[in-house]
Amino acid sequence: MKIFSNPNRTAHVIIHGFAIAHAVLAAAITSQQSDPGIYLTILTISMIVLLALMNDYPLDVTTALTLISCFAGFFLGTVGAKWVLFLLPVTDMSAQIITTTLVTELLGWITYFIVRRTKGKE
Repeated sequence: MKIFSNPNRTAHVIIHGFAIAHAVLAAAITSQQSDPGIYLTILTISMIVLLALMNDYPLDVTTALTLISCFAGFFLGTVGAKWVLFLLPVTDMSAQIITTTLVTELLGWITYFIVRRTKGKE
């Protein structure tokens, strides 16, 4: 099932759009003194599923990729925020926004290159 007409352009829109959505959501929820973790996880899962659908990727492998990405996102987000706080003179909220944006971009592009590379090898 071909959903998207130009996969490369669509991948850019999906990945950058989700990175912006992650940043906005992290800022909004963190400013309310709440943990945005569950909401960021839902966004991450949605991004990965869209990227996989765009490339007609198998559902079972997409599920595994999503699980691995969520664990990686949690780990990289937690450790990354500490590094951002250590390296830059920013607030906790700014560190979380910077980190979630970078981690989302990283996970999105890694996912895209995985699902794109295997496309057509079936």
